[in-house]
Amino acid sequence: MNHEDMEASIKKLQYQVRIIGSAIDYKQNPIESLILEMDWDETGIGKVHDIFEKWHKLISNGTNLTSGAFENDFRSINVDYQALKSIILAFYRNGQWVDVCEAYVDSFGASPSIEYHSIMRRERT
Repeated sequence: MNHEDMEASIKKLQYQVRIIGSAIDYKQNPIESLILEMDWDETGIGKVHDIFEKWHKLISNGTNLTSGAFENDFRSINVDYQALKSIILAFYRNGQWVDVCEAYVDSFGASPSIEYHSIMRRERT
């Protein structure tokens, strides 16, 4: 297989993976869907887990989560506010890092973003 054939095969596989990714049911498989949406590999999702683990430990030790500090941690791995919404919703729906997701939403007081209202009401459907 020459270079052009390999490149064509890679492009074909990338296209097929995007199609498969769009077929994944976000409600049934929120993390898998998130990984494909964000185009992460194991390292990318690992960095996200590391941030959640850090905040889980801080919260467990009585530290109040502030949205600014939490968002700064995600900015350090090139995740902006809009992408963070997808991450928070996916983990919450999957029942992972629930305490951190709830603390983040609670840090907005009575006016979190509309996407977070189900978390504000503690609904994990």
